Amino acid sequence: MKLKKHHYFFFFVGFLFLGITSVKLFSDGMFMDGLWYADISRNMAKGLGSFWKPHLSYGIFNEFYEHPPLALGLQSLFFRFFGDSIYIERFYSLFTYITTGYLIVLIWGKLTNNKRNAWIPLFLWITITGIAWAAANNMLENTMSIFVCLSVLFYFNSSRKNHFIWIFFSGISLSLGLLTKGFFCLYIWGIPFFMWLFKRKQSFIQMSIDTFVLIFSTILPIVLLYCFVPAAQNNMICYFKKQVVGSIQNVQTVNTRFEIIIIFAKRVIPPLIISTIAILIALKHKVEKRLLKINQKEALIFMAIVFSGIIPIMISMKQRSFYILTVYPLFALGLAYYIYPMLNIIIEKINPNTKGFKIFKIITILIVISSIMLSISQKNRIGRDKTLITDSKAIISAVGENTTINICPSMYGIWSLHGYFSRYGNVSLDRNQDNICLYYLSFEGCNNEYLDKNYDLVPIKTKKYKLYKRRNNTANL
Repeated sequence: MKLKKHHYFFFFVGFLFLGITSVKLFSDGMFMDGLWYADISRNMAKGLGSFWKPHLSYGIFNEFYEHPPLALGLQSLFFRFFGDSIYIERFYSLFTYITTGYLIVLIWGKLTNNKRNAWIPLFLWITITGIAWAAANNMLENTMSIFVCLSVLFYFNSSRKNHFIWIFFSGISLSLGLLTKGFFCLYIWGIPFFMWLFKRKQSFIQMSIDTFVLIFSTILPIVLLYCFVPAAQNNMICYFKKQVVGSIQNVQTVNTRFEIIIIFAKRVIPPLIISTIAILIALKHKVEKRLLKINQKEALIFMAIVFSGIIPIMISMKQRSFYILTVYPLFALGLAYYIYPMLNIIIEKINPNTKGFKIFKIITILIVISSIMLSISQKNRIGRDKTLITDSKAIISAVGENTTINICPSMYGIWSLHGYFSRYGNVSLDRNQDNICLYYLSFEGCNNEYLDKNYDLVPIKTKKYKLYKRRNNTANL
């Protein structure tokens, strides 16, 4: 099959993203949150814990209610079907981005009736700072982005026939988003209002009815689960108390409530610069500036939706950059749609037989080859936490898998330590000194007097952490 002009643009964008992501995505080591999610999903696939009662380890979060369980459950299916390699969570994370990208293409098709140029919002999306990092680190927002984009797509479908059915599906998608990462997806409820505000194609009453149907269809599945599935009810109550109420009342990670706005502004600088350059190029080619007004209202709708997903986070002083990951596909769509009338004229003028485009083809082919080779080259390479990973694997080899060992209490807060021991061997780290185990994990200067009285050093090659074995095997086995 002969590739057409737009195929090369899609290959360029797709494999550029793979190349940018691959070094962190396919090497060993992961951000603590994503590592824990992989641990829990793997445990769930092996029968440790359940969908409504996820399990991390016996040393920490024997019952994990920090987040809703849907993304963990979906990832567990990958472990169930494809095995126990560390690449399972990585391919799952990559799968979520491929799926979100495909939904961006479908939404773009609804907006423009031209999927061939959907590479434009895709390109702007992948240039947003932090997108590649999130893809490589297995964040829950990766999965929630699928349900957010799916909800938007279904709502846009409602402009045609079967109006309320599509809105109902849009709400169901948000229910799945709720079960993935909680309330962060509910800003999509604002779509009917913003479409009415900027376009006025329907009455206020119709907008209100649409909003009611969207909210009702979102809440209904949650209410049914809460009322008729006791395990789901317990999960929801625990999550709400620990994460929602706790984050508002007790947890502070930033100095100002405006931090999330600052983060967003920094993250979107690259696509804004690219869009500005695209406009300047179009103007240089005598494209009329007035074309920017054609899609202005639709672009404003997207921007309003984006900020409705950011501003509510300011309620809490617990703010992290990845909380707003799901707004970026919509930001890219809105920005791309705004510049599209000007950019499309330039794209249509591109002759695939010119020398310039042939050079672009060669560059694209090189990017494809380089990205694949770069991905393969990461096999068996440790990308982060090298000492932690090598020591964990060496210690697990000595103590065996599926066991519990004691840990020096001051080491309990090394969260990734729990994650790697669980991930590589289902080894739990117990800081309770009364629960005496056969092995004890420590490091230089940690609880030395206690260790000297009761344990002997196990001679294994580690760089930082030391393993001790109980004398006379007097452990509570």
